[in-house]
Amino acid sequence: MSQEQEQEQPNESKGELPSFPAGINPRRFGRSPGLKFFVIGFLALLLLIPLMFVSSLRSERSATANQAAREIGEAWGREQIVGGPALLVPYLVPPKIANAAPTREVAVFLPDDLQASSEAQTEIRRRSIFDVPVYRSKVVLNARFLPPDFKAITSEAVQPLWNEAALAIGIADVRGLKNRATAQIRDGAAIEFEPTLGAGIRDGNGIHAALRDLDLTKPLSVEVALDLNGSRSLSIVPLAKNSAIRMSSNWQHPSFSGAHLPDDRVIDANGFSASWRVSHLARNLPLAFNHDNRRADATFLNGGVGARFYQPVDLYQLVDRAIKYAVLFVGAVFLAVFGLELVARGNLHAVQYTLVGFALVLFYVLLLSLAEHLGFLTAYLTAAAATTALIALYIGLVLRSFARGAVLGLILATGYGLVYALLKSEDFALLAGAVGAFVALATLMLATARVNWSGLGDSVSKSVASAPARPSTSA
Repeated sequence: MSQEQEQEQPNESKGELPSFPAGINPRRFGRSPGLKFFVIGFLALLLLIPLMFVSSLRSERSATANQAAREIGEAWGREQIVGGPALLVPYLVPPKIANAAPTREVAVFLPDDLQASSEAQTEIRRRSIFDVPVYRSKVVLNARFLPPDFKAITSEAVQPLWNEAALAIGIADVRGLKNRATAQIRDGAAIEFEPTLGAGIRDGNGIHAALRDLDLTKPLSVEVALDLNGSRSLSIVPLAKNSAIRMSSNWQHPSFSGAHLPDDRVIDANGFSASWRVSHLARNLPLAFNHDNRRADATFLNGGVGARFYQPVDLYQLVDRAIKYAVLFVGAVFLAVFGLELVARGNLHAVQYTLVGFALVLFYVLLLSLAEHLGFLTAYLTAAAATTALIALYIGLVLRSFARGAVLGLILATGYGLVYALLKSEDFALLAGAVGAFVALATLMLATARVNWSGLGDSVSKSVASAPARPSTSA
């Protein structure tokens, strides 16, 4: 074997790697833009792990805020639902067996007409660093009852116990009642309410007024005024054949909820007002029925209409929505850094990309912690400005060009501005996010259309052109 042939064979005994094809530099291949692109993508996916911990921290803080709201509600008054008034009349059913005792039942008669109004004055109560909206409300119920007709309940001849009849009102949290409550009978005296629903009903939250000396065989008109404290929401149940409900408050951000939306509503800087008209045909409840202790709450407290005193800046919800855009944002920033690296012909290490990623993740921790004290907008601006300044300065030092660092800072500021716009635009967030992602991808594709991702092209052609011709082995 000739000396030239011996030199062409790799010296494996000395631990040397097999030679790459002519013109391919293994070191240059390891630093190819294409390989680095996938490494950067993998690092962006790895950052999902700390982002999951940030999301868990947000959930914990949100749970703490809800606990503070519940504690204030326990002391002040929880979410209030007012249902009624309803007329409860016990009656005896004759026994079908001789010498047996008659059966006692309780008939419930709902009003033929109900005019209800409420006016709620809200205020903010604080527990630790959390704010909870509470209200003082004046609820007025005007109801008109027709004479009870037991034939609508049973075909049997029954014995009404008129002296045990009661007027009942269901209230979700009776601890919110302030002062005494009375039922003003038209052309009669005021009757004071007592705890529980009355007429022998054991279950259900509410109050009742005994109607011992009234002639219930004639139409009955009553007016009830309640001073009621509560928090978060207020609802009134339209129990009558025809119910007209009006509600007003100084709260400027109501969220109307319940079985029916208001027919008319006005929301301005002074608060809101709304009105509902509901027929009994829209409710799955007859106007007269036998009461069952097991469904007391279902009878008086279900199907209410009203408003939730919504806090327009729910910082925990906004932080959660910001975290959902985190992966796309981190990926976009990594691509921007990668583009600057290509332009500067630098060589950033994976550790440096990881440090940039950690700074982007820390933005969400800063946002969450500052928002609890400063409000979401101020916290967002502060956290975004600090993160932008840190990353821009760091990349400027690494690439030895503060101009490129300033360019990255401008990109970051624009990105944070777009994300904030997405957070505040609930109706068009998906559309704006999709269009923004498409524009970013199109920009990246067009800007890198002539990039040599393999990092081999020119060097291969030059090496092949300059390589000496191999001697012919033909005879």
